[in-house]
Amino acid sequence: MKNIRQRLSLATCGLLSQHGASATEIDNAWVIDSSAVYYSEDERVTVYKIIEDVKGIVSNADTANLKVVFDTMSGSTPSGSVKKTNLTFTGASGGSISSGGQTSSLAKFDDTRVAVSLDWNHEFDRLHNITYNGAFSVENDYRSFSGGATFKKSSEDRVLEFTFGLAATSDEIFVVGTKATPVPLSDVSKGLSYGSGTKNTVELIAGLTYVINKRTIAQLNIAGASVKGYMNDPYKIFSIVDTNDIEYDQYYEARPNSRTRTSLTFNLNHQLYPENHILNFSYRYFTDDWDIKSHTLDVLYRVNLSAQTHLVPHFRFYKQSRAYFYSNSFTRPPTDPNPVSSALPEYVSADYRLDDMQSLTAGLTLGQYLASDGKLRSRIEFIHQSFEHSEYNTLNAWVFQMSYEKKF
Repeated sequence: MKNIRQRLSLATCGLLSQHGASATEIDNAWVIDSSAVYYSEDERVTVYKIIEDVKGIVSNADTANLKVVFDTMSGSTPSGSVKKTNLTFTGASGGSISSGGQTSSLAKFDDTRVAVSLDWNHEFDRLHNITYNGAFSVENDYRSFSGGATFKKSSEDRVLEFTFGLAATSDEIFVVGTKATPVPLSDVSKGLSYGSGTKNTVELIAGLTYVINKRTIAQLNIAGASVKGYMNDPYKIFSIVDTNDIEYDQYYEARPNSRTRTSLTFNLNHQLYPENHILNFSYRYFTDDWDIKSHTLDVLYRVNLSAQTHLVPHFRFYKQSRAYFYSNSFTRPPTDPNPVSSALPEYVSADYRLDDMQSLTAGLTLGQYLASDGKLRSRIEFIHQSFEHSEYNTLNAWVFQMSYEKKF
């Protein structure tokens, strides 16, 4: 279910980060930004999300930003098994058997999450500042704790700004109602399990921001991360199929216990003249040692309809290659006398999120400044994703958001 959060986070927070109040906008003020988000996939997943964001000046040199997120997720998501089966039992996470040898291949779930993050920025002088951050997230089957710091230094003329950041995250993963995770590459019917899984991540970021002119700013960031520990999704399985691609057994997936990833991001902000419309363009390239490579293009264009009203069309394109161990199923004739486990590769996953895929997002945000330093935003977006090898090869989703911002 982590992909749902990632997809929703990209869809809901990207626009907030572009158009929310910054430290320069809250001159001697506090700002409270409240948002309600509704996310819905076609006959699959539904998410309700509440975001409370409070930011303001604490002292002459310090600003703080506290964010609290509460969301509920329910519905069903592909378990990794194929749709045609000869099984006569129900897997722990793999859908129910119906007449005609068809399995739903969808695992039902119901999850609740609370996440809290705090950023504290300290300005040493006009050219140097540091931001400390900490966060935790708790849900039915996941615990996450993170902390980090980002240092920024500007040139004397404030044309250049250099950024360096370091962060660390510790996660605990387990199946709902237990403190256990399934044994990788084990037969689902045997119910073998270990204790909870742990995962640790260290991330680095370095960046350069350049003021091209009074209307144009460019930014280049390079980021890297090293992840070690339990990388599996404890609910994902894959099918053992015969030569007719009909399932006759289910096994839990196994992924490498380490991952190294790198990304390069370019961002350009330009204010047009004389309309003062704002164009935000970004491109991101991502690669890792799982052979996943991705390209992300994101465009926002703020049109000022009046002094109080603006409209922001949004377009996002994403394309990725599959992980080297992704496979929709594993073929093994039932008559083979050797154990299935002896023929399995070291790593295999049928998780559709690791498949070759591409995604298109199109949306529109309407912003309205109100009396008494208030601002109202409403947003609608449509997301379409397609997958090359998964039997669930398309996904459509809608995002609706209402936000109210108030300065004090």
